Amino acid sequence: MLGLDDVTSTDHDWGPRLQVLLSPADHAAHAADLHEELRHRLPPAVGGWTTRAAAAGDDGTRGQDAAATGPVEHRVRILTLETLLRELLGPVDPRRAMSAADWLVVPQQRLLELTAGAVFHDDLGLTAVRARLAFYPPDIWLYQQAAAWSAIGQDEHLAPRAGMAGDDLGSRIVTARVCRTAAQLALLQEQRYAPYDKWLGTALARTGSTGALREAMSAALAAGEWRARQERLGDALVELVRRHNALGVTPHVQERTVQFHGRPFAVVDGEQVARLLAGAVTDPEVRALAARPLVGGIDVLSPSTDLAADRGRTDALRRLY
Repeated sequence: MLGLDDVTSTDHDWGPRLQVLLSPADHAAHAADLHEELRHRLPPAVGGWTTRAAAAGDDGTRGQDAAATGPVEHRVRILTLETLLRELLGPVDPRRAMSAADWLVVPQQRLLELTAGAVFHDDLGLTAVRARLAFYPPDIWLYQQAAAWSAIGQDEHLAPRAGMAGDDLGSRIVTARVCRTAAQLALLQEQRYAPYDKWLGTALARTGSTGALREAMSAALAAGEWRARQERLGDALVELVRRHNALGVTPHVQERTVQFHGRPFAVVDGEQVARLLAGAVTDPEVRALAARPLVGGIDVLSPSTDLAADRGRTDALRRLY
């Protein structure tokens, strides 16, 4: 659906998929019969891929036998729009007014899943939902960038500090963390949702404007000594500042590194950029959020896959905001 998978992804539960959305009344009346009809009418394969779904817990090899006979245990899901939205967004309903917290508790990967892929027919409102969720509202966009810059500001001096103290591993770990945040921020600057971490580099590579940033981040991550690592990370952060200035959403920010409180650590002062972005917010609800610690959406807040996937915790996460 996102075009990010490769041949390795085909080793389990792979094959053609389709979601058929029905109204609640039609679903109650016809879903079971339609599912059974499809079991007997679907071809064994489409485009060379089996239409048979592997059993739960199977590695997928059973589902790969396109020559198997009998009814097809298929991957066509028959559900309502309400069920689809609940599965992806939890209690957040984009058909009603969404609060700032609603936007921030939904992982960007979930928003990608809902807004990507082909829609062949729609008379239930899916297209309108996808249009509304295509990207963040302007002030949420500013807030998310501010939170990312704040995280960079908190971390950017720590990699050289660890290196100076003789902790090269610690320096590398912090550098990687800053680069993760930088990748998320670069996609925000492009007004694109970030996918799972495993695809962040791929998503950046598909964004033509990020070449200089990717080169600098790669050099920072590959550097064998903390001073060189600091210099290359500085190059990456300066490039992020250049990209920020090109957006024209705040007063101009100097495009160079400075010393961190007189210490020999080169930083761009991400906290300064965060303050400027927070100051550009006009929506009262988001402005109130921006006046507090800039924790950001769930993707900036935590890399935990379990937390992002647990839609049962959405209400608890909403209280953070």
